[in-house]
Amino acid sequence: MEWVLWVAVAALLLLPAAAEAGMAYYTRARCFDDLAAVPPCDYALVLGTAKYVAGGGLNRYYRHRIEAAAALWQAGKVGAVVVSGSGLAETLSETVCMQADLVALGVPVAAIWQDPAGLRTLDSVLRYRAAFGGATVCVVSQPFHNRRALVLARACGAAAVAYQARAVGIRGGWRVQLRERFARLRLWYDVLARTPPRHSLAAVPIRQYPGGDE
Repeated sequence: MEWVLWVAVAALLLLPAAAEAGMAYYTRARCFDDLAAVPPCDYALVLGTAKYVAGGGLNRYYRHRIEAAAALWQAGKVGAVVVSGSGLAETLSETVCMQADLVALGVPVAAIWQDPAGLRTLDSVLRYRAAFGGATVCVVSQPFHNRRALVLARACGAAAVAYQARAVGIRGGWRVQLRERFARLRLWYDVLARTPPRHSLAAVPIRQYPGGDE
């Protein structure tokens, strides 16, 4: 029975590599670093993260995503922007912050939709698909995050590409990179199990907040 143990060990070692290879194969033609090359889309979907890091400084992942989304809008690549993140708690809302900072960069408030129940990438993508159907979407996040989002988009039938926000060096985001390794393994479970979002659109709608907040 020793061979069974070795097969199990080999499978555990190869699984992450296989997951990575499959993700890279599907997404390589759908991720864009060059703004000019991004095809026009109905919406940008900005994946949320906290505006500030634990020490109180500005989160560079956040800043680069906001700048990338604003650039898409200014270049006429998207007709509206959906900001998706954690906005249900009494603490600082990710979606409120994202909307305010996009407005500061010239995106009209009337062109912004908030999804305060985008608690995970899965929630953000599936809720977008449920709300906007076949409308084309350009996901906005860092490269490692975009690849995972595009796999989820394909699984739920969303017509998606991605624009790469500026990456953060390993020294500035090693914890995020470590979490990403586990998130990619969970991705395939979620796809196969058809995991639903935590909150339905009926319970927490995606909507506009013309007044600037919730």
